[in-house]
Amino acid sequence: MRKIFNLRNLIFVALAAGLIALIVSQQSILDRNIEKNASLKESIQQVEEQISELEKEKSMMGTDEYIEDKAREKLGYVKSDETVFMKNE
Repeated sequence: MRKIFNLRNLIFVALAAGLIALIVSQQSILDRNIEKNASLKESIQQVEEQISELEKEKSMMGTDEYIEDKAREKLGYVKSDETVFMKNE
């Protein structure tokens, strides 16, 4: 009777150790997934901001103000009554 009791204890301890090891490994996987989720949420936020900016620019396209701003930005155009200051580098 004593051997059966010891065998039960041994089986119980082995199962408990296995369960603890499983929980620890699952916790590390969970922690990695939480970090990945936070990173993906940040990426989504950045993309949503880009989309918002592009939609704003799209709605402005074709307007005189947009064309004037792009001509100034890309081509350096100025109005005839403006004074241009240039930086020497």
